[in-house]
Amino acid sequence: MPEAFAVCSMCRKPIAMATKYWRCSVSTCNSGRVKLSFCSVSCWDAHLPTARHRNASAIEEIASPQHKR
Repeated sequence: MPEAFAVCSMCRKPIAMATKYWRCSVSTCNSGRVKLSFCSVSCWDAHLPTARHRNASAIEEIASPQHKR
């Protein structure tokens, strides 16, 4: 099995290297030790009710070693 980049922060599904993943545009979701990664836009959308963001978007990225979570 190829090396996993990260696991989805909602469903815990592995995100493989060189595949698309989404991250939250809000800085508190991507700072320090908290770096949320989502396997789909629907998983990103599921985190919104608990995150209580005023204005957020899902940013599409490609999983690569330099972005390792």
